[in-house]
Parts: sequence; structure tokens; C-alpha cells
Amino acid sequence: MAKHYIAVDLGASSGRVMVGTLEGGKLTLNEMNRFWNGPTEIDGTLYWDIVHLFRNIKEGIGVAQQKYGDSLSSLGIDTWGVDFGLLDSNGKLLGNPVNYRDARTSGMYDKVFEKVPKAEVFENSGIQFMELNTLYQLMALSLSDSVEYKQAAKLLFIPDLLNYWLTGEMKAERTFASTSQFYNPVTKDWAFDMLEKLGIRSDFFAELTDPGTVIGDMDGLPVVAVGSHDTASAFAAVPVAAGEQSAFLSSGTWSLLGAELDAPVITEGSLKANFTNEVGVCDTIRFLKNLSGFWILQELKRVWKEQGNDYSWPEMDEMAAAAKPLQFFFDPSDPVFATPGDMQARIQEYCRKTGQDLPESPGAFIQACYENLSLLYADTFNVIESLSGKKLDKLRIVGGGSNCAEINQCSANALNREVVTGPKEATAIGNLITQMLAMGDIQSLEEGRAIVANSFAEESDVFEPKDTEVWKEALAKWRSICR
Repeated sequence: MAKHYIAVDLGASSGRVMVGTLEGGKLTLNEMNRFWNGPTEIDGTLYWDIVHLFRNIKEGIGVAQQKYGDSLSSLGIDTWGVDFGLLDSNGKLLGNPVNYRDARTSGMYDKVFEKVPKAEVFENSGIQFMELNTLYQLMALSLSDSVEYKQAAKLLFIPDLLNYWLTGEMKAERTFASTSQFYNPVTKDWAFDMLEKLGIRSDFFAELTDPGTVIGDMDGLPVVAVGSHDTASAFAAVPVAAGEQSAFLSSGTWSLLGAELDAPVITEGSLKANFTNEVGVCDTIRFLKNLSGFWILQELKRVWKEQGNDYSWPEMDEMAAAAKPLQFFFDPSDPVFATPGDMQARIQEYCRKTGQDLPESPGAFIQACYENLSLLYADTFNVIESLSGKKLDKLRIVGGGSNCAEINQCSANALNREVVTGPKEATAIGNLITQMLAMGDIQSLEEGRAIVANSFAEESDVFEPKDTEVWKEALAKWRSICR
């Protein structure tokens, strides 16, 4: 008998509602709807349009209910990380959630480290330092004497807020909470002492709950706390075989590259390398680094469209293939590329400052993005091996970015490792696997991953390393310029 589950998957640039059907040991996907997501600037502040998102989520759920009716087993929501909404004592949202790329966190590192040293923040959280983290958003609110912050009775992260609107239950799902930089993966609780030193409120956090927990229902349909941070769901769907030692890359607007471990690595080395220890599904740790992914390419594409050149992704691949390889070197994760804007000018300025020639044609910019992202992956891959003590055999790439064969091949070349791709819809699939666990339809994460391997084998491509000596030299040059 077929089982059907609804996965709501919200990325930083789009959202969709999917139905997964499990039948005969195979999982199939059916998209109910897809919709835009992104920041909207109002009076200098970047907001998420949470009402627009919720309306489209409800529409997608409605389509699923019409099609599948009472055969639906459950529903789960995953989203991008760190962001939140503040609610009053009546459970009403006090204002639209602010986008993590908003400038309000600028300078908050210094404000935090004046009160709590950087090493102590890492000891209490194990999380990579990025000014967009929830910790710095709350520090900014605390220091600005924000009325919403002072009036708030509850803080709910984005997937928890959406779950609350569906069920009336306020919970804090653990994988998402771990992205905040004030969740301690060792004690498995909020870092209360650190927050007190910083003067940041901790009285309005919701009760923590584990992924795979039924938190309530929407008109009788169970709502499951899945790995509600989208990377937690994506990692859960990576179809690794028993005993396989692979690095995982969830590739999209962001690239999240790491390995799945049994315990956090909170050491001087991981602090220096700015790695993160986020909670995964089934009590795992996602030891990874959050890297710039397709963000720069998306911004290039957006600006070119505004200029009258609406290139498709296949056209961009063709332009890149025609460009001369390995000519320009930059670090895609440099803060200069973190905010929306003219990425052509920023790449050229980076090259100018580092004594390089300047890219000019669109193809040169695209090819440089592909190559430099791959070199960043290679540099990070080596650090993962060193810090985790694992010898990694291959890189598995999942998510929408795994569609880009050019980056996949560049990555194999730069890492000198086999690269295996798929599934493309890993985030939604991992969401579904966690629902299956919660509903008792599978018994382990390993069983779920075996289903993924059995269901999406046709999506998998293998890329073997080529021109490894040339890429070895390129990586050395990249490090000399970017490190």
C-alpha cells in the first residue's frame, strides 16, 4: 500500500510543496507548486515576505489534499537557516522577519567579542562565525533598543513559525536551533550562560524538539518536526553505502561542504578553520563549512537580465566552456561578495587588488566562478580530512547545484577525487525520510538512504578527475592569492 507525505521545502531563492510516495521500497516525487522567495527591501531593511510564503504553502498543501485526500500520512517543513520571527503574548507576529543579508549585523562581531571572547563563543556553540548568524541578529536588536525585541513573548525560527501557524504548537526544532550560534551541541541545550553575559534574552525561546517528532496536526494531518534546517534534510538524503567514507556537499545558493560525524569537533583547529558543528537527523553532527555557492552566479545572472541579457543556465554553461580556463583566481566566500550587487565589478576589483588580469566577457566571469568555487571546495575538503581524522574517498554532491556538470567536473579535478551527484531534490527527500521515521514506516536512517539509492539511481552521475597536475598547480596558486 502506497504511503504519501507532504514536504514543504523553502530555499533562499524559491519554495515548493512536494508529495513523496513510498511504494514497493521506492520513493517518487510529485511537485504540487513552486514559488519565488527572496529578500524585499523596504526603507533600507531586507525582509522575508513570510505571508507570501505561507499563502503559497497553504495552496500547495491544498492541492495535495485534493489529489491524495485521506491517504496523506504527514507533513514536514524545512527552510534556510538562522532567521526568525518575534511574536507577542497573544501569539501574533510583531513584524516581518528580517533577511539574514540585512546590514543590521554589521559590526556585531566586535560588540559580541567585547563581552565574550571569540574562543568562548565557539566553545559554547561549535558554530562557524558569520555575521548573519542569529546570535548577531539578536545582539543588534538588543543594542538598538528594538521595541519588537522588548515586547516579544516568543522567538520562533522560520520553520517553527510556519509549523506554529499550521498547528498552534510552539517548538524549536534542534537542527535549526543549532544554526543560531547559541545552541550548545555538547550539552544539547541553549547556551544560557553565554547569552546572559551578552545581555541577550533567552526567556523567549521555545522548547527544543528532535527531528522525527510529531509536534501537532493540521486538521488531523500529523505535522512532523523534520530536519528543518534544509541542510540537515539534504544530508539525510545522501545515499551513502554502509562503510563508505564520503564528504557531503549540499549545493545551491549556499554550498555546505562537510562530513557526517558522531560527535562535534570543537577544537582550536576547527575554530581557526571556522568550521561548524550543526545537529543532523538521528543525533548526528554535520561537521561542515558554509561556503558561498551559486550566489555570485545568481547575482551575475540577475544584473545581466536587468541590462537586457537574460541568459539561461545552459547558455551560461556554453559561454563558460568557450572561455580560457584557470585565468582568474578569487575566494567566493570573501565577505565582499556576501551582499547583493554588481558582482562583475567586485570580481574585477578583487583581481585588480591581487595583481591579476581582469575578466571581461560574461563567459570569463562564469568560468571563473565555476573554477574558483571548485578550488574553494578542494581547499575545504583537505581541511575536513585533517580536522575530522577521516580519509575521505569521494565527494557526494546533492541539491539543485548538482545539475551543473561543469562545476562537478571542475570539483573532481580540483579534489583529485571521484565526484558522485544526486539526488537533485535531496532536501525534500531528506524531509520525507524523517517523516517516514516519525510515522514508523522505516526504522533507521540507513534504511531511508537505501530507499534513496534504489529510487534515484538514474539521477546519479560520476565524474572522474582529469588534468590533475594542472589543477594541483591551480590550487597552489589559488591558495597563494586567497589565503
